[in-house]
Amino acid sequence: MKRVNVLVIGQGFMGGVAHPRAILEANIQLRPRGLEFVLDCVAGRNQGKLEVTRAMYGFSRASTTWEREIGKADLVVVTTPNKDHAPMAIAALKAGKAVVCEKPLGASLEQSREMLAVASRAGTPTMVTFGYEGAPGVLEARRLVRDGLVLGESGYFEGTSEFLQDWGRGNRVDFRFDREQGLGGVIEDLGAHQVDISQFILGKKITEVAARTRMYTGDGEELRMLDGFDERVKDKAVDAYEAFVYFENGCVLTLRSNRTSTGRKVFFQTSIHGNRGGVQWELENQSYVRLYSERQIDGSKVPIHQRGWTHIHVSDPGSGSDGHLNVDTIPGMSNGYLQYFRWLYLHFGLQLLGQADAVYSVPSFADACQVAAVTDAIYRSGREGGKRIKVPAM
Repeated sequence: MKRVNVLVIGQGFMGGVAHPRAILEANIQLRPRGLEFVLDCVAGRNQGKLEVTRAMYGFSRASTTWEREIGKADLVVVTTPNKDHAPMAIAALKAGKAVVCEKPLGASLEQSREMLAVASRAGTPTMVTFGYEGAPGVLEARRLVRDGLVLGESGYFEGTSEFLQDWGRGNRVDFRFDREQGLGGVIEDLGAHQVDISQFILGKKITEVAARTRMYTGDGEELRMLDGFDERVKDKAVDAYEAFVYFENGCVLTLRSNRTSTGRKVFFQTSIHGNRGGVQWELENQSYVRLYSERQIDGSKVPIHQRGWTHIHVSDPGSGSDGHLNVDTIPGMSNGYLQYFRWLYLHFGLQLLGQADAVYSVPSFADACQVAAVTDAIYRSGREGGKRIKVPAM
């Protein structure tokens, strides 16, 4: 049995709930393959909170000095606020450790590039937890696109992606609003997921963007916004954005995100419309993916009188390749958000074993750096009043 000692740095929701639970659940599937992640140490600032996490998930110990713990680990998991990702991940990479990092990769494109450069020199495995890649509905949407039910021979598509929350109306003290976490703000927080998921489903990269951004003044019911090109907000993190993102084949999606949409908690909906059909996934209705197609998988046309939107309940493990991906319950019982992370750790473990899946590979530092290049271009376009900007090659 290959045992991988894990150091988790961070004691918020990600470090204190999402990652430890995902690791423990992934172990159930990895042990029969010959690998086990061992929760060796959880590190952070608050010893009391760390002890709670240690006892809850069975870590061997808790520490307030992450620097002293890196040498004892095989895998370092960075779940801290954005500004801390680079120094922690770079220290681990230079020590020869495998690294898992929360998104965004760095607090700026420059930091992300530096992290990728260090990772490339180190040659150790990396993963960035774009967790929504593990959603059964997203995985099914990707498969439907790959099966040719949405895009025709030309590859044409258009569509939309919205990621809306409401907690930002009266919670301006949250660290996510700090400029030191990255001037991209909501673009890097929620928009990074939109960029990753759209590219993941379509199998194509974004090469140009045109965006408008806004920043808050006031709070609560007195909330007001200023345009991102206003010099009064040039040093403030972005609070809302809309963007046209152009893909390598010239097709375009519109992206929109903010944290002030009253009544929305985690409304994340992505719709793709090709010249054969359409597919739509929504986080608040995550048990389903919606499909409209004019074609069968064998290429034959669906008669006009039989066409319509189908709700596919993505909850059947099936047998072999017949079922839905990242589903380990009985038919009709859906997996949830925390199981998305389980999917990532399962496939990261398979990569460490040299048994990587032929179809799915976890998002690496290189993938996350490319996403950072897109989100940085969206930010820069907003600063320039919507100018169309090319995404630099990574």
